Amino acid sequence: MNASFGKEMYLKTLEANNPDSYFTLMDILSGLYNSDQKFTIDEIKRLIKDDNIDVNKIGIQSIVKIDLVAKTTPKAFVNWIEKQFDTISKSENHLDLWSAIFFTVRNKRTEIKSADTIIDRLSSIETIDIQLELIYFLDYNIDLEKELHLFKKYLPLLLHIDIEHAGAYNQLAYRLENVAKTNLNLVVDFITDWVAMSPDNARKIEYFSHLLNTLCDNFYSDFQKLYTNWLNKDNPNFHIAIFEMNSARYMRNLSGLTISEEVLNGLSDYDIEYITYKILAFVYDKDTSISLVYSILEHKADNKEVVPFLADLFINHIIFNYYSAIEFLNLKKKTASRKLKKITNDIVKEGEDKYKAYSDLENLKEFAPSERRLIYYNKIEGKKFSKSFKESEAEGPSFFSSITTINYRTGKSIFSKYENQYTEKMTPGLISHSGEMPRGEFIDPIGQAQERLYWQNFKRRQ
Repeated sequence: MNASFGKEMYLKTLEANNPDSYFTLMDILSGLYNSDQKFTIDEIKRLIKDDNIDVNKIGIQSIVKIDLVAKTTPKAFVNWIEKQFDTISKSENHLDLWSAIFFTVRNKRTEIKSADTIIDRLSSIETIDIQLELIYFLDYNIDLEKELHLFKKYLPLLLHIDIEHAGAYNQLAYRLENVAKTNLNLVVDFITDWVAMSPDNARKIEYFSHLLNTLCDNFYSDFQKLYTNWLNKDNPNFHIAIFEMNSARYMRNLSGLTISEEVLNGLSDYDIEYITYKILAFVYDKDTSISLVYSILEHKADNKEVVPFLADLFINHIIFNYYSAIEFLNLKKKTASRKLKKITNDIVKEGEDKYKAYSDLENLKEFAPSERRLIYYNKIEGKKFSKSFKESEAEGPSFFSSITTINYRTGKSIFSKYENQYTEKMTPGLISHSGEMPRGEFIDPIGQAQERLYWQNFKRRQ
């Protein structure tokens, strides 16, 4: 509304030569375009032709806020823009300007005739700036219902984003989560292809954790298929991803997860052997691994080859390590078929006998330390921790040094003295936590490591 004021702001900001403030120039120019069109057009042209790259970008990106199809916009100016953009996007000498070009044409697809051609030309460039613009293009500038073909065309180009760029993956995962609601297979195929590319990708499956959690919550059967198919892959990257999914805090609790019955029905006996070994090799959570292996037994109770194989693993590995597996099997018996119930009874009986046999061996008792030894060990560890804490305090003040020290007195009750007054007595509650450790890690750690190594490197038999 005030051209002179706008020009003064524009020139002062430009003369300050501070790239951090250049972003405001886009808004100033868009305002000036309404009050002094000729000045603004001349300035945009000058900015784009300037020798300073930061200034070039401002000239290019300021076009986003100008209505190029308005009757008042000179066609000669629009033609000039299209010619410049075409030239810049073809020249490797202007590589640093390509992301600014991409930004502008994706937001002006309906106003710049060559926009889609330029997007197609630049989309395959594997720089993070271009890849981010491609993500934004797929997120904000495509009508998924009408232009799904474009999404399918450009999505694979994002498989090559460097794993160092966590922010880009967060933006991509957010977009994929929305796409999954209507095009789940497209999303699953993308993540599968991404994991297949490298072990480093597999170890960073956490980038898609929220998406995978959403699949688990809202598309459980499809999540089962993904999980089962990844177990059945010959590419070890998928087993690394499975391990990360089951051992990381960012994933849902998968303790009750079962193998996909649909996928399982299409597997051979050798395939079942393969995925069972991969479960034991890469799924360290006992509840999840027990549930997965039992689900195979449940669906293959009539298979005379598979049942003895699974029964042996239950007895000699699962129950050997986790006695609670017997409780799990006893609960499952209540709803099992007659045949499955008999199989389960046999597994439980032999598993209990072997567990007891190991427990009764005299030479295993040496692995159970005395209470006196544990008390002595805890004292040593306490002294180490105290010494380490004092050393760290001496090196530099900690956050706790700024907090007022309160002296406590404890016994059956607890109280403290603060500001020369005693607090009321409080009776502390009992807080405890228990967990079951794999017994084999204590009595035969080398043997357990050998088993895992064998299963991790096991090749599918034909």
